[in-house]
Amino acid sequence: FWKSLDFSLIMYNLNQKSVKMSANNANLFYFFKQFPDEESCRKYLEKRRWGDTPTCPHCGNAQKIYRYKNGKTFKCAHCKKQFSVKTGTMYENSNIPLQKWFLTSYLIALSKKGISSIELSKTIGVTQKSAWYLLHKIRYAMEHRNSDNQLRGTVEVDETYVGGKKKGKRGRGSENKTPVFGAVQRGGRLSITPVPNAKRKTLEPIIHKRIKKGTHINSDEWWAYTKLCSDYVHDVVNHGRKEYVRGKVHTNTIEGAWSHLKRSIMGTYHRPSKEHLSKYCAEFEFTYNTRNNPPEIKFRKIIDKNQIRVSYRKITGT
Repeated sequence: FWKSLDFSLIMYNLNQKSVKMSANNANLFYFFKQFPDEESCRKYLEKRRWGDTPTCPHCGNAQKIYRYKNGKTFKCAHCKKQFSVKTGTMYENSNIPLQKWFLTSYLIALSKKGISSIELSKTIGVTQKSAWYLLHKIRYAMEHRNSDNQLRGTVEVDETYVGGKKKGKRGRGSENKTPVFGAVQRGGRLSITPVPNAKRKTLEPIIHKRIKKGTHINSDEWWAYTKLCSDYVHDVVNHGRKEYVRGKVHTNTIEGAWSHLKRSIMGTYHRPSKEHLSKYCAEFEFTYNTRNNPPEIKFRKIIDKNQIRVSYRKITGT
């Protein structure tokens, strides 16, 4: 009996592993089945952007739009300007094929810890510099999202410190690291952003902007949070006294998010600069907030963020 039971368990585990492996292999197979060429990518983008009615990105007219014989170019009867589905998006004037843009977005959707520019350059066949710029364009679009949806319910707030090329003091007061402030709704969304410091005058405006008034906030004993009780229900766990959980009062959710963020940075990006840290944080925030979505849904959400013009100067600051 025990031998037959052991054999059954072994076969069950092997079957489960084969199911997981086939599911992982099916991801890229799904992508190339959906987007075998440039034409399929263009049609998909048109559908996601306009539905069945092309709209002029210059004047907003959707009444009389003429399509040229090449199938790619349109002309607006109202403003007389030509345009394509790429006009007004991050893909405009890009020499990288749309299929490679889409594959990059899909690889981001598949990855839990991000993808480096070196790895991407080898995967899609471009230079490392082009891959870096391409990834940062997508992160820039994630960073400059337009969302007024505030966190509510029970929200945990905290800061962490990342980066730094030199060894030194860790945590608050570190000179070599960049502070990142975060707020997470239990069972819901995460919101993180790099900040110049962890002072009250810096953190309070961010809290009031991103967390709905009257929300139940949990934090540690850091003095920058001491006046939140005027607009929020505020509970504190005193980490300095080795207190980490008191009933339902804790900051374990945001601490777990910080752990994932640091593993992503150390394992994939290593030492992101202060100038670009906000983009990496935006990518991590997106990955965290879509953690329960299948890759296909995450991919669509990334594609839908494309309607933003991003120049090289905006990315590099030069």
